[in-house]
Amino acid sequence: MESSQLSLTAIYHAINNPYSSAATTCQANLAMASIKILDHTFNKWYSYAKGNNKKWSTTKLIRCLDYILTHSISPSELQETILKLHSFRSCIAWILRLLDSPNDEAQLQMIVKFICNLLESVTSSTILGLVQHKHGVRRIAQLLACPNTAAAVRFYCIRGLLAQSEYYRQELLDLNMPQVITNTVLKDFDKQSLDDNSVQKRELYEAAMACRLLDHLVQKESKQSAVLAYAQENGQLLSLWISVSRRYMTYTGPLSKNLALIMYYLTNVVYKCSVLSTEMRKRMTSSTTEQHCFGLLMFLSQKWCHQHIFTESTSSTLPEEERTLLRLLNLSLTTADVLPQVPSYDTVVYKMVHYLTCFFVAFLCQGVITEQVFPDWLNPHFCIEVEERGYMVDKATWDQHQHFFAFLLDIYIHYIQLYPQDRLMPKVYFIAWSLKSFLLLVHNFEQLDQSPLVPRLMKLVVFFLHDPKAIEVFSNSPTVLSEYIWSPTIQLAKQGLEFAAGLSDEEARSIEVKETATLYKADRAFVSLELVAKHNAKACERLVECNVLELIDLLPMGDRLQAAPSLLTLYAKFVRLIATLTGRAAFIRVRLRDTSDLFVKIKSLLGASIDYKKHFMDGYHKIIKGCLLVILSFRYDESSMRQWLSSEDSITSLTLPILFPWARQARIAEVHDIHMHLHSDKDLMALASILLEQASIYPLCVRQVIEYDMALPNLCKLIVTLGSFAESTATVDNDHWENTLLDQVEEKQDTLKEETNAPSENNTAVMRQYVLSLRGAAIRILESGSNIQAPILSNAYTLFFQAIVQRPRLHNDNHKLICASLYQHKMDDFQKLYRFAQTEDDSALKLYEMTAVAIGYATLGAPSSSEWNASLGLESEDNSKSVFGSICQMLVYNLEYEQDVTNTNRLDTVITPLRRNAAAQVVEILAMEFAPAWYDQVSSVATRNEQGFQQHDFQPIDNMQDQVAFITDDQQQVVGCRPLLRAVSPIFRALLSSEYVESGMSLIPLHDVTYHSLKDLVQIIHQVNEDSKTALLSPDRVLANTSWTHV
Repeated sequence: MESSQLSLTAIYHAINNPYSSAATTCQANLAMASIKILDHTFNKWYSYAKGNNKKWSTTKLIRCLDYILTHSISPSELQETILKLHSFRSCIAWILRLLDSPNDEAQLQMIVKFICNLLESVTSSTILGLVQHKHGVRRIAQLLACPNTAAAVRFYCIRGLLAQSEYYRQELLDLNMPQVITNTVLKDFDKQSLDDNSVQKRELYEAAMACRLLDHLVQKESKQSAVLAYAQENGQLLSLWISVSRRYMTYTGPLSKNLALIMYYLTNVVYKCSVLSTEMRKRMTSSTTEQHCFGLLMFLSQKWCHQHIFTESTSSTLPEEERTLLRLLNLSLTTADVLPQVPSYDTVVYKMVHYLTCFFVAFLCQGVITEQVFPDWLNPHFCIEVEERGYMVDKATWDQHQHFFAFLLDIYIHYIQLYPQDRLMPKVYFIAWSLKSFLLLVHNFEQLDQSPLVPRLMKLVVFFLHDPKAIEVFSNSPTVLSEYIWSPTIQLAKQGLEFAAGLSDEEARSIEVKETATLYKADRAFVSLELVAKHNAKACERLVECNVLELIDLLPMGDRLQAAPSLLTLYAKFVRLIATLTGRAAFIRVRLRDTSDLFVKIKSLLGASIDYKKHFMDGYHKIIKGCLLVILSFRYDESSMRQWLSSEDSITSLTLPILFPWARQARIAEVHDIHMHLHSDKDLMALASILLEQASIYPLCVRQVIEYDMALPNLCKLIVTLGSFAESTATVDNDHWENTLLDQVEEKQDTLKEETNAPSENNTAVMRQYVLSLRGAAIRILESGSNIQAPILSNAYTLFFQAIVQRPRLHNDNHKLICASLYQHKMDDFQKLYRFAQTEDDSALKLYEMTAVAIGYATLGAPSSSEWNASLGLESEDNSKSVFGSICQMLVYNLEYEQDVTNTNRLDTVITPLRRNAAAQVVEILAMEFAPAWYDQVSSVATRNEQGFQQHDFQPIDNMQDQVAFITDDQQQVVGCRPLLRAVSPIFRALLSSEYVESGMSLIPLHDVTYHSLKDLVQIIHQVNEDSKTALLSPDRVLANTSWTHV
């Protein structure tokens, strides 16, 4: 082809007559033109332009070059070679220079149009760099920034920059193009009409391109200062976005694609700015902006649901609107991190959670739910109907939307953690039902292994397992879903225990549970698993089916606790989980008893916690509580209880230090000690009292308690000291209170830490039950079931009532209730045993005398004085064989069986304190209790109302012949009146009679009597005699007979 065939004249003619045959020929010649011909044409073009040829005006030349660009350069396979021609680049450079000084508006428009077409047609860095080097980009940006620029020029400027926005991005940012677009180009867009006529359509298209250019320039990964500054100073952008979205939501005409694009690009830019700027996120969560944003979200969601869910759709959603919906959801996810800094953030979170829940329910209830607004979709009847009729979601619909719902679940996971728990309760049912339903759909479509929803659903299930309503819903799910509902939480607990077990001692001392993700998740998992096991029996069975009991293999021994004090709370929650599981079902207890070493580990943990408790009070306190709850859960299982009691580290020896924490000093507690320990360990002591009461039905436990140093006197001291609580009007059912302790959930602040010292009503009820449990344990130990000889021969009654003689006598002392129980249930057995042991066989003597002591204590519970006297044998003529006579003989006579300890395995030689002490104590307590009644009884017989006093009541001491001297084992002498001593006591009457050789001695020896005791007794007898003498001369009438012949 000759160069003459591609003349500028022919090209210009083709431009003016585009449909002529010449135009067709010209286009064909351009398409086939060689590089040489094009170079010749460009040189000719440049010579015309440079020579200022009047025939070829600037406008005509630019039009011709634009025609060549369109029909030769753009479609050519040799485009890169053509663009590198020096002649072509000279033409481009000449045009770019015209941008600085165009002759008129028409010429400017033609220049900008050509540059626009050039930028849209080529990708060569040679030409793009030339445009940039010749300041073409800057000049175009200046034209956009000028508010007086013609609409057509602005249109081509936007097109050209949009075509190469990626290449010129940095320069455009340096020229503040985002602000130019927001503040100038789109400034008056909210005033434009949205009607779809030709003029408005072009304006909408131009605005859509400007928004797209803005979207291209603002990248969320950008680190440029210009982008960050734009994201930070975004007031105009927000105003524009809000204004456009309001018009968008209220527009009632046919929705154009351009308007949908404008809405999408602006929303995307707002989202990117929120990613880049914390200030932007805060503005997005402000009251006004948030309400508008949520309104737009609801508007688009409603359209989406009507388009994809309802069978008879009344709206059509454009793809751009769905993209806008996704960006709004992205925006809500981005702003979640600043919500806690917003004063009313809970309202924002509430609306978002409610919205997402409605979205889930609407999708799952296809075919049931009607075209209603969001708030009306949370109706349990819909859920029930769907479960009855089956899910209407087909596989095609599921495959189309499951990634979208995976994204919604991601947002849900973020917002649900910010949701106020008290406001979450009404929605838990729907949330749990939605999670279960999604899992069922995934299962039905056989996608459990590859669906993106499954890991997100499992996370949410783990989160909601701390709510009873959710547990109820999940418990009704099929067993095929157990792996996805219950196992994740179990695995979190297992991972935490394995992680803790792998720590060295040094690491375990320094690690913090809340700062370690694995341990923190395990900590939460134990709380959730405990609630699951506690609130729902079916759910507890599901846990067992998912091998939750295998966790017990990871329970550490007690020696690990001292090396890992920071893990105490974690282990305490683990132990509480075990307690809840074992308390839930008998088959769990049997399995653990027969197939695990749970008993050994729990006793090891309990023993270590008691030893180390003073060092880390709170952590060990919780472990002790958990261990006690575990043991208590076996309290009705006889085989298990025998195992708990039958080893060297019996639970009795572990429980008593909890019940009597002061007993390490082997003493009876003072009152202030009791209240001090109750203040810090009340719940532990209460649990220990229940355990002791339950275990004391077993003879082995009874024997262990009796053998434990100071256990019985301390038990009595607690009952007497705290007896007032048992009289409290606050009532509580025993089983209910035990269940309350078993169901107690660990909170951030332990229940011990009271806000005030004043006992609450609940504390009073707990204390009352605590005292009742102590009393019940004491009764079971002292009554000892069928083995009545055990407490008798072990001197348990003396040990128990030892605390009574150390406490001032109070009205309605609590020990009387125990005595009343002994009198009611065991007095007949005691008396039968007493008569049985009343033989000449010396081997039965101890049983005989100790039974008398037991009868003495049981007598304290007799309802009347006549029954007291009858029980003690005081009405019998043969005082030597009466119960009280036997006790008195124990005071006087020393027997060999006290020293007979050759066979220490014999029952009658196990723990045998001095018999004289036992007798003295029971006499003292009987005197404290019955003295007033007996005093009245004796005085009524001896009262001389109007007859005065008889002379023989007073024994005068006039001469030395009436005196008698005694000497004790410590060689000290005591002098008394012989007639007076004979008159007062049958013992002295016999000793001072002629039948005894000692009666004539100047110093009568008295063995086994201390000097001080004998001296005090003689002084009292003399004083009573002197008081009688004074009474003869006194107008007041006092009792004449002050002697007690039986003593």
